[in-house]
Amino acid sequence: MAPMPPRPEATEEETTAEEDFVDLLSISSLAAPAPVAETPPPAETPTAPPPAAPPPAAPVAPRIPDSYPDPSALPPAPLEAMAPTDLPTDNLEALSTEDNPPVASSTAVDSNPPPVVVQEQEVLEIVTRLTRGSGESDFDSTATSFPAVAFLTRRGIQEWSAQQQACFFSQISADSYRLAPGAVDVRYLTRNVQFIEQQDVPRTFPTPAYQVSPLPEGYCGHTLFQVLQGGQPLLFISVVGLGVGNPQATGLVIIWSSDPRLGWAP
Repeated sequence: MAPMPPRPEATEEETTAEEDFVDLLSISSLAAPAPVAETPPPAETPTAPPPAAPPPAAPVAPRIPDSYPDPSALPPAPLEAMAPTDLPTDNLEALSTEDNPPVASSTAVDSNPPPVVVQEQEVLEIVTRLTRGSGESDFDSTATSFPAVAFLTRRGIQEWSAQQQACFFSQISADSYRLAPGAVDVRYLTRNVQFIEQQDVPRTFPTPAYQVSPLPEGYCGHTLFQVLQGGQPLLFISVVGLGVGNPQATGLVIIWSSDPRLGWAP
């Protein structure tokens, strides 16, 4: 059998004509593409409401026992474990006093008031008024004659008993001295002791700012003045005569910040 002859190739004109042919009717009949469905956003999960508070529990009535034990059959409770309401009322005051002793009230009057602190400047002013006498003359011989002259003079301090010396001095000799506790200053005045008592001391503390008065019992056999300021104790003044004469021609003036009689035993 003889082979078939090859098919002739289409010409370029035919191919072009086929490509250029468009069926306009078929275009209008084509179906429109289906719209793409939009994915909806995920729905929010609703938040669960907080749990409601449980209703309050109904009050429970106390259980009343059918019988109570005999108190006399129970062992006694220790005293420290007993409540105050369990104690007899007549013993409360006694127990409170034993466990908690009464505290002294701060408003109570102290039979021994603390010493008054006299300032150095105040003492200096007192001494200045005291030693001027009735005029401008200065009778203060402390710097030049004390303790030597006051100690060695006839009927001076060296002739006192040891007990009398201890009334005013912790230690004294012709060369040195220490005042007794409570004494803040001493002056040796070359002036009649009667003038010191009757003129100099009252003038040193003028009224109405001060009230000065001699105490009838004195101190260690000598005159003792109490000085008040505004009705309150300020200080005490001892006047001690030295030397010969009656009244004696010289004297000691000792200034106390507290009553010297409180710590003195005759």
